[in-house]
Amino acid sequence: MMRPTPSRYHRKSSLSKAYPRPVPPPQRTLLYTVIAAFLFVCLLFYASPSVPVIQDISLFHHTPTHKPPAQKNSTSGDAKWYSDWKWLYPFSATITLEEDRSVLPPLPQRPPIYTFYDSEAEKAEKTKAAENKLLLLWRRAWWAQGFRPVILGRAEAMNNPIYETFQGHKLQPQLEADLVRWLAWGQMGSGILANWLAVPMGPRDDHLLSHLRRGDYPKLTRYEGLGAGLFSGEKSAINAAIEEALKSPKLKQSKSLLDFVDHSTISVDHNPDAIAFYDANANAEHYKAITSKLADDKAAGLQSLAQLITSHLHLTFLNTFIDGFAVLTPYPDNAHVLTQQALSLADALRSCPSSPIPSSCPPNRQDCTPCSSISPPPVKTPEYFTNASAVYTIGTVPHPFTLASLLANTKDITTRHIRRDTDRDRWLSAVTEKTLGKDLGGQSRIVSLKETVAGEWGSARGLWMTEDPTPNHKDLEYHFGFQLAPFNITSPTLDNLPLSRKEKQAADQTLKMQKEYLANAQEVLKAKGEKDEMVGTREMVEAWNLADTEAWRFVRAFMARERVERTKWEEEERAFAGAEEGRGKGWGNWFDRR
Repeated sequence: MMRPTPSRYHRKSSLSKAYPRPVPPPQRTLLYTVIAAFLFVCLLFYASPSVPVIQDISLFHHTPTHKPPAQKNSTSGDAKWYSDWKWLYPFSATITLEEDRSVLPPLPQRPPIYTFYDSEAEKAEKTKAAENKLLLLWRRAWWAQGFRPVILGRAEAMNNPIYETFQGHKLQPQLEADLVRWLAWGQMGSGILANWLAVPMGPRDDHLLSHLRRGDYPKLTRYEGLGAGLFSGEKSAINAAIEEALKSPKLKQSKSLLDFVDHSTISVDHNPDAIAFYDANANAEHYKAITSKLADDKAAGLQSLAQLITSHLHLTFLNTFIDGFAVLTPYPDNAHVLTQQALSLADALRSCPSSPIPSSCPPNRQDCTPCSSISPPPVKTPEYFTNASAVYTIGTVPHPFTLASLLANTKDITTRHIRRDTDRDRWLSAVTEKTLGKDLGGQSRIVSLKETVAGEWGSARGLWMTEDPTPNHKDLEYHFGFQLAPFNITSPTLDNLPLSRKEKQAADQTLKMQKEYLANAQEVLKAKGEKDEMVGTREMVEAWNLADTEAWRFVRAFMARERVERTKWEEEERAFAGAEEGRGKGWGNWFDRR
């Protein structure tokens, strides 16, 4: 039998003679290599507590770079952030080169939505005050849906170059007011124009709302069923429609620009599901009690209308999350105190709002389930997170030192206890075990949590905060888009559980101790200075729990940036109608309101 011919990869070449194979290293050299590797691993494990144990191998190969410059409006208290498309990278420090600066997703562009309000018109003071509340309601609802509300006045209309031509016409008051509104919009530019009684009343991922948030309006468009309630378009098309109207022979006999502008100038889109317009026609058809009150006392009628719209915004939220609320409660026996604020918020959100017409539905959703017809949706306290589109999740992310103190039932956390008696990243492991299993490390879990907190899908279905109260009452109202009824912080699970007197006393004592551990942990988190013993302990715990620490900083920064963005916008709009006045600040003011 012939032997197979060796392939060209097995044949000896002349190069093998010129460059012979290297001789294997002696056994002694191999032994030295093994010992060196062993010592290197030991060095990593027993490093100083202030030096984090590296979990991301890419850090070893990170090319030295300069720290990226701090961005404008990127700090709030101790929270720091850097907006970048690399926000889903597990550990922010590899990008920011700062331990305490979190990488957040770039802020979505908020397209402007305009409304017109003539604050110079002669009206009773009570009427103006009631209208101002409706304007505030309008601003809050559109802000929560991702837009930048702007209230225009006659001054913007007068700055439009077409205004001079407009002044030369004698028009009916109703048409004159309509054209002034269009002139103000045309001066500002591309965007959306809405009546201040037209509010978004639907889920955030509604088709029209998603389209409008993209900020691209190729055609001047109105929407079927809304009359003059909502338009979108580009500046050139807006001003072209005004100029067409001013040249129309029907100008003096009309009451609205829509009466005589050619249909090809303004296209008509289908009737939107997510916009509620409380104009005179809708009120007369669905809310006769409001119409009667407006006729008797306009200011009182407007106040009732504001209450009705607020209740419908809240009702729409409840009809969106029909399966209720999930307040994440990992380690319920030891860390119940961390869920108190979340439970109190969930209880307020699930409660039916007060309404002048309790059995009513929004004008765009007459098939809704009224609050008076349903029992409050449930509040569940799972130990882990699950993806469910009809459940609203409220999560409290504790600092790893806070969690360590609560789980150990002590204020005195030591290096020995952390390294010998605790697993790494216990909070993340607990809340993601259901969706990610038990085998993944903190690096994969933190990416999943970031997507849940700040991704487009997750952020519309949940609110995340830290144990240090970050959102105040106003933060939450602008987050949800409607005013919340005042309520006090309580412990619903203790008050409502069927416990005996002895069991109740034991539960109260446990909660009291947990509050002490929490208060002490918050002092540790505020400590500063290299020589401070509390700082060293905190840094040691952070080094042991890199992913849990990243989660805590990420959520803290995400909520802080949301507040900074809104505060900056409020300062810019403070001089105009519908601005906030005399609102309280902080959780204390919220829970103390009566």
